[in-house]
Amino acid sequence: MNKEELKRLGKTLWQTADTLRVNSDLKSSEYSTPVLGLIFLRFSDNESIQDLNN
Repeated sequence: MNKEELKRLGKTLWQTADTLRVNSDLKSSEYSTPVLGLIFLRFSDNESIQDLNN
């Protein structure tokens, strides 16, 4: 990933975390698990795309 892609990813992750926090009844200590799950899914998706392109 280049710097621009990392910047976009960071922005997307923060927006997703904010949306999750605002639209859920979860306490701040409880939403780390769904956020980590989203990060894992994004990573897996990127890996799958790279594998398909190679």
